[in-house]
Amino acid sequence: MKRIALFDAKPNMVVGRDVRSRTGHLLLKKGAILSEKNIGMLARYGVPIIYIEDNLSDSSESLAPVNEVPDVINWETRVRAERVVQNIFRDVKMGNVINLARPKKVVDEIINELLENANIIGKLSDIRILDDYTFAHSVNVCVLAISIGIALNYSRLRLRELGIGALLHDIGKTKVPDRILLKPANLTNEEFEEIKKHPIYGYELLNNHPDLSSNSARICLQHHERINGAGYPYKFKGAEIHEYSKIVSIADVYDALTADRVYKNAVYPYEAIEVIIASSGNHFDSDLVRLFVENISIYPVGSTVLLNTGETAVVTQVHRSFPIRPVVKLLTTADGKPVKDLKELDLMTNTTLFINKVLDFKNTKRQ
Repeated sequence: MKRIALFDAKPNMVVGRDVRSRTGHLLLKKGAILSEKNIGMLARYGVPIIYIEDNLSDSSESLAPVNEVPDVINWETRVRAERVVQNIFRDVKMGNVINLARPKKVVDEIINELLENANIIGKLSDIRILDDYTFAHSVNVCVLAISIGIALNYSRLRLRELGIGALLHDIGKTKVPDRILLKPANLTNEEFEEIKKHPIYGYELLNNHPDLSSNSARICLQHHERINGAGYPYKFKGAEIHEYSKIVSIADVYDALTADRVYKNAVYPYEAIEVIIASSGNHFDSDLVRLFVENISIYPVGSTVLLNTGETAVVTQVHRSFPIRPVVKLLTTADGKPVKDLKELDLMTNTTLFINKVLDFKNTKRQ
């Protein structure tokens, strides 16, 4: 299966994954044959990318599990969450009162789903339902932050505080002019100074809200601070930064690094992990980095990997306690032939097997 931009789609290509509208309605089913007519229909619905079957997936049934890798939260929950962020941002821009009832409800839904799936690390969706970086990024940061909160054995109350602050951590960007926020090129020094004010704007919007904890609002203010004082806007250090903010700062950087933007390409998840580890004890809290690495897979579910035997495999499950030894399903033999028997191997128990490298970036982006 391959991810392509819609403008690269051509008639007779086979759809590799259900295509949905921005509101979650099914537009094309997996297996549908593309035509000029339905490509035009997808364009009218504003679909930016689709998945198509490629030669490798056509030649071997063993790739079927890749197509069915679930998001760590349900599709419907993700649609609602992105829509909630979009609506809150719109209300702020229009000067309306910020109603936190729906954000709180969707955060509770995310918490419930993550608690139910607490033992196996899943995959963050690589489909941006609203085709807007900020909304999808907000949801991913929320999911990542809550996952770390769960690892820290936070109470449900603390998970809610962390989750709502993470979901709205960038709300201050509503006060930054779009010409700066959406600029597809490097910012000038003056523009970057304006961007650096968004944590203050966000804190001012939420700090006195009657339905929000001050600790949640503090996430808006401090998510760009660094424990060595090198962050912004106030260059807070160490204990001056709330633990929630330290968690969200890690999640924010990880998701930003692994996202495709107009001005930069996404990096592999394991490369993003390396960046975060390199900043441990400097920019990020060392204990929280350790928990993050334990709970975010270096080899995400759906990754195609090369084993030390020369065989290729797809990662199907990741152990929370030891993510570098996941469960894999063999795809090809060492000489490149498709594996007919869908054999699953747990690298925790098959101690002579190791992952040499990730092969398929298409299946590892936005994890």
